[in-house]
Amino acid sequence: MTDHFSVIGFNAGSAEELAEMVSKLPDTGAYSQPCAPGYYYRWHSDSGSELWVHLAAGGGDEKLDIVGVTPYFSGSGRVPVRVMKKRQRPTDNAFEGAVFVEIEPGPRPRQCSTVALLDVVDYAVWANRVTPFMAVAQIAAFPHDLMVFPDEDAFARAQIGQTVQFTPESFFASGLFSSGEAGSAAVFHDPSADEFTAASRAFFAGRVLSVEQRRNSVTGQVFHAAQVKILGGTVDVVADTRQLRGELAPGCVIQGEFWLCARLIEGSGHA
Repeated sequence: MTDHFSVIGFNAGSAEELAEMVSKLPDTGAYSQPCAPGYYYRWHSDSGSELWVHLAAGGGDEKLDIVGVTPYFSGSGRVPVRVMKKRQRPTDNAFEGAVFVEIEPGPRPRQCSTVALLDVVDYAVWANRVTPFMAVAQIAAFPHDLMVFPDEDAFARAQIGQTVQFTPESFFASGLFSSGEAGSAAVFHDPSADEFTAASRAFFAGRVLSVEQRRNSVTGQVFHAAQVKILGGTVDVVADTRQLRGELAPGCVIQGEFWLCARLIEGSGHA
């Protein structure tokens, strides 16, 4: 599996090499976002690649320590959501967390097209927001597994004989489930449970609306960015060339499992 950093042009050979890359990011295209635990240092390039560095307040000397960094991609995809729960896992730092959302929500809670779990790149900014509330999310989808079909007919043919078949715009929050013991049903990770460890992953299929080849301005590395129509809205799929099995082009259908990282770019009233 290609790591999430290399998908947006930060292909490093080691954690140390990545840390050195982060330390040398140019000030151009960067700004600091204050939050309760410290600051997000958001670095943005013309290619859409972003790194959100977590700067925690240190001791009395006002020193800021880097405690983490999250890769992200800023695109034009938009998905209307109702944020139902905010959750942090035992492994998350103070800047990290996820939201359980209803996608394409109706007038009332539990009226929606589907549900999803999304990591939020600026989680600490929203941590005190009372749920539920309506929002618009820009979701960056980082492939763990990706298949490309030239058209809808090819996508349908590939599913002949399969017990479970999918539509060209389908979505399943796979990270909310894990395999049970042999012969038992899958285990559902309830977003309301006291302890929460689910991953922000989804298995979806979608129609490719547009594709661009992008070049990371810091590393010179090339990656692909596609706007994809899924159930409930459009998402931004980024992919390393090594992940592509088939030509990624407008009109094709993609399917796979993805890590979902989002930014809530607009939040409206209580819902």
